[in-house]
This record gives sequence, C-alpha cells and structure tokens, in this order.
Amino acid sequence: MLSDFQPIVHKLDGRTIKVWAVADVHIGACESNIGEFRKFLGRIQADSDSYVVLCGDLMNNGVKDSVTNVYEETMPPSAQVDMCAELLEPIADKILGCVGGNHERRSKKAVDLDPLYAVMCMIRKQELYRQSMAFVRINMERGKTKEHYALLLVHGASANKKRHFAYSVEGVDAIISGHTHDGVVEKPARLVFTTSNQVHVQPLVSLTATSWVDYGGYASRALFLPKTVSNPQYLELEFTGTNARDGNIRVVW
Repeated sequence: MLSDFQPIVHKLDGRTIKVWAVADVHIGACESNIGEFRKFLGRIQADSDSYVVLCGDLMNNGVKDSVTNVYEETMPPSAQVDMCAELLEPIADKILGCVGGNHERRSKKAVDLDPLYAVMCMIRKQELYRQSMAFVRINMERGKTKEHYALLLVHGASANKKRHFAYSVEGVDAIISGHTHDGVVEKPARLVFTTSNQVHVQPLVSLTATSWVDYGGYASRALFLPKTVSNPQYLELEFTGTNARDGNIRVVW
C-alpha cells in the first residue's frame, strides 16, 4: 500500500472531462441502493468523457464490535468485497483515485485487512489506492498545450472539520469527500501574496458527495434527517487550450 503523500498522476488527452464523486455506497447494508448504483456505473462506462474518484465507505463492512448490526447485513464482508470488485471492474480504467472510509477501517483496525484495498487489487488498480487521503494530479495535453488540475480525495469527518481543513491545504483545485451522506458544494477562497508582489484570490471547490443509501434503518432510529441519495455530483474540468494553470472547474449536480 502506497503512502498517502505519494501523488497519483494521470496524463489525459486535452479535452473537457467529468470527474464524478462516488462515496458511501455501503454495499451490504439493507438500505444500499445497488440497483441505482449499477445503472450509474453503466452510464459512466458508456461515456468516454466520464471518470470517477472513490472516497470510501463503498462497503458497509459490519463487524461484530462495530455500530452496525451484523444480523441486518444483506451479505458478509467477504461477499461485499466480491460484489464491489464485480461492480467496479468494468470502469476500472476510469478510476482516477481511491481512498478508504471509516467502514473499511473497521477491518484494518481489527485484523490489518483493508477490504477496499483488496477490491482495488482485484481490479488491478492498487496503485490508485491511498488509505487516508489521495493527491491526484490530472495533466491534460493536446499538442504543445498543457493544463493541469489537482484534486485532494478524503473520506471526511464532520462538515466543520472539513471546512477548517480546507484552509490548511495549498496547491489543490478541489477537495472531494463523503462520510456525511449530505451532498454539499462550497467554494471557499484564499488571498495569496505571491513572490512577484501580486495579491490574487485563489479559488477552491469543496464537494461532499451524496450517498447511495436509502432512508431507514440506523439513520431513522438515530433521527438523522433524510438526505438526497443516488444523485451524484461531478466536476467538469475544462480544457481551455490556453496553457492556463488555473483552469475552470464547474460543479454539476
């Protein structure tokens, strides 16, 4: 397993692409909407301009000492691994990066086995996996024109923690996370005083992915509010053809 701080670098043909944010599928949970997730992956497979980033909790991974009631799982963790690999295999070449979530870390903590890393090994994309955070560079080239985007993938924690964390990271165009099951798009910015004595506003996109878990079960018992599900957002990374460092990112939802 590679270090979180070893960047993932992709070289793509110069064209505008869609980067879909995927998190919190929770395969194995009764409320996981696998049917809609399959349809979504089919659309990704059919669209040459679509790619995905995976931000954890793809599997519910209920173990006996976790909050999850293992008797309510639709399949054991080993079968969740098999299903996750089967779902992702057709779009393996469209995955730009992957980080684990707190549900996958249950097994990592208990027995040093990471089920999401196992999935990435099964689809032969283990070099794209990072345990806690992934720095992803996307280089777009057409002829002599070169542009690039930098993404930071995390699973996430509370909304407030992520909001504060965003100001501790420089050099990325977007931070993509999950965890809260609450689709959120924020566009903070910071003032940058450059070595050439210029001050400019550096924009940042902060995107929290929606989940694929229908309302009910633990969420209803704990009185969590219903949230939008099976309705993912994507970042449109525009290839401007101008050798621009700060390309245009548009969030589509």
